[in-house]
Amino acid sequence: MPESKPRPYRIGATLRTTDTALLRGFAALYARGCIDHIQVRVIPGKTFSRDLAAIAASGIPATVHAPHHGHGVNPCAPAAYNDRPLTEIKKHIEQAMNQTLEAADALGAETIIIHAGWYEPGGRSAALDEFSRFLDRHFDPRFTLENLPAVFRGRPMLGTTAEELTTLAGGKITRFCLDFAHLYCAANYLKIPYPEALEPFRALNIRHFHLSNTEDGSIADRHLPLDHPGGGLPFHEVVRCIRARPEVPVSLEYRKPAGFYASQVAVFDAIYRR
Repeated sequence: MPESKPRPYRIGATLRTTDTALLRGFAALYARGCIDHIQVRVIPGKTFSRDLAAIAASGIPATVHAPHHGHGVNPCAPAAYNDRPLTEIKKHIEQAMNQTLEAADALGAETIIIHAGWYEPGGRSAALDEFSRFLDRHFDPRFTLENLPAVFRGRPMLGTTAEELTTLAGGKITRFCLDFAHLYCAANYLKIPYPEALEPFRALNIRHFHLSNTEDGSIADRHLPLDHPGGGLPFHEVVRCIRARPEVPVSLEYRKPAGFYASQVAVFDAIYRR
């Protein structure tokens, strides 16, 4: 049940569909008001239906995160850095996106977060065209496009700036997810101040926030604890943005058990109130 004294923000935890062993702890967090939602990251596979049924039975309000390049779904360049036959890749994407929509329907989720993905050097224009074709085939009005770091493992990513997200959305996607750590990495890569990188996002229809930390000055997303001693995320800017949109859910992003999330919620609350 929700906590008796509502907080001035909404906060939740992230759970992979394959990590249902953690679900009891997450349900306890929700019952005592520590979190108000879970972000369910869809992992395609044979146990999907069983896992989804268990998550739905928990009754925790949920948003859904579609699989990304790490699980074989790379919308802007399906075959990039993937040595499987293209027919096999496309079949996997079709199954993964069908399962994503099934999860959103089963959980009553209003939000499905997606990544544009990564592409091979020199392939940006083709990647933009391919993402448009992906939307033609799979579009759902719940799609919420997330910003990405400029590079991942040295590979260029699509959807780094607010301008690029708007181009990718193409008038079809009207909802966006702002990942504060991704933006920090992108700002470091582009060598621009974080407030300058953040400002254009204020004009977007932000419907979800992602929050974790990464090393000071890093261009790589590490999903570090918020209170990591080497972390560099400028929380004053993060909190300013969250305060301006208290209705927008904030999902902490870790692959950790409930106890870790409870401690990070407490850390965030202290950051928010100081």
